[in-house]
Amino acid sequence: MTNQFDQKTKEYAIGRPGYPEGVLAAIKEIGIDEHAVIADIGAGTGLLTRMLGNLGCSVSAVEPNEEMLNVCRRYCEDSKNIDFIHASAEQTTLKENSVDLITMAQSFHWFDKSLCQKEFKRILKENGHMMTLWNDMQSDSEWEKEYISTLYRYKVKTTAAISKFDPDEEKRNFFGQEFTKVYFDHCHSVTEEGFIGGALSLSYTPAKTDHNYDEFVAELQRLFSKYQQNGIITFHYKTEVCVGQFAKSLT
Repeated sequence: MTNQFDQKTKEYAIGRPGYPEGVLAAIKEIGIDEHAVIADIGAGTGLLTRMLGNLGCSVSAVEPNEEMLNVCRRYCEDSKNIDFIHASAEQTTLKENSVDLITMAQSFHWFDKSLCQKEFKRILKENGHMMTLWNDMQSDSEWEKEYISTLYRYKVKTTAAISKFDPDEEKRNFFGQEFTKVYFDHCHSVTEEGFIGGALSLSYTPAKTDHNYDEFVAELQRLFSKYQQNGIITFHYKTEVCVGQFAKSLT
């Protein structure tokens, strides 16, 4: 699915939210320290990767989209403990039994689960952990409801990001057992550029080559003008963090 974000890398970088600091505390709770090895699979532009670098351990950013990986490399350039790998989740090129924690931020739903299950078992150390992260935008206010309605009205395709499935059931099937789940409140404040960029970065909204791109951008501009306060709009998220391990019964 490497082409799902072609022509959207810049918008992804300026518009997508990062992750709350509580994520790092959750990682430390499972025993990850400066001696550990983390593989950030589907690293994208590095929003989580740079945070992981702050743990002081070895981090591998694995990303199949070369343009996104280049942005990730620039975004994380001050972190000397991060390696950047142009590879897919299904074929990471990482060494066998080399990874203590696999992180998947906004990326688990894109993977071929059968192939990834084999690959993750291969690269994880014994008793290694996996962590999925998902920023779930809240829709409590009128502007958030109108924003979501606009996104769906202009969608140009149905992708894994908005397909109908039970994410918890997918993770149970993938891990072969139950997992733990915690939530963090998270806010993301953006200017008009970030507001529009975030909407354009979504895999199912118009790209510049789509016929309704200009109309979509104009509608986003109208929404921002209507709801902004002092040139800023703040998104409210619940960040879901799921931590699991492969069941011993899975072969």
